[in-house]
Amino acid sequence: MELLSVENLCLLKQRMRRRWFHYDFEEKLLIDEVSFSIEKGRSLGLVGEEKSGKHALVLALMKLHPVASGNITFAEIDLNSLGERQFRRVRKRIQTVFSPGFGQLTPDLTLDQAFNEVLKLWYPKSGMDDWHQRAESVMVACGLPEAVRQLYPVELDAVERQQAALARALLSAPDLLICHGFTQGLDAVEQAELLNLLYKVREEFSLTLLVVTDDLAVAHHLGDNIGILHRGKLLEYGDAETVVNRPDHDYTKRLVSCSL
Repeated sequence: MELLSVENLCLLKQRMRRRWFHYDFEEKLLIDEVSFSIEKGRSLGLVGEEKSGKHALVLALMKLHPVASGNITFAEIDLNSLGERQFRRVRKRIQTVFSPGFGQLTPDLTLDQAFNEVLKLWYPKSGMDDWHQRAESVMVACGLPEAVRQLYPVELDAVERQQAALARALLSAPDLLICHGFTQGLDAVEQAELLNLLYKVREEFSLTLLVVTDDLAVAHHLGDNIGILHRGKLLEYGDAETVVNRPDHDYTKRLVSCSL
């Protein structure tokens, strides 16, 4: 059963251009007729460079970027047709973690305070004991010791901050976890630690996983399927081993030769 389906998606960006004595707007195509799907419990690694449109695509899945055309369906729900209030009920089931440099943890809140903010939003009728148990459960799953609950993000190292961001995302018990540049900028040892954690957490929480990255090796490690995104187009899409071992497109062949 497909949990997420993207069909013929087009995303645009408006930018201001100066034309002699006046300014006007022009539209730039960020995502061009992109289609893919992820079955429940499976994973997709979506690989693209900085200008591939991958960031806009992630934002569109979270209804933070307007859709020019095409469809996004989650759990048989047409996300394009939902307003902000209606999407809030779906938002609990789709969580996103970003790259270490994204600043996804609130700097002036301890981890305990950040976790409680999420729990208060999604489980307002539960008591503090239930909140504590839920937070403890995801912290254990993500390899975080109890002592870090009272620490601020600046007091954590890079891996711990990503572990904390992942734990916070898991608090709402999502069906779909989107990881956008989750290991970007980290060294090989730190990346391996986080990739192994993601693999374990995916199994433990029965997650459907979308990994958006510029590193084909990361996508290959975590994705059952792989898609290659280049300048807004999906050049190649299929089984991970097939894409890596028998790539069709020259761009994919260059990625394989550089990454694996």
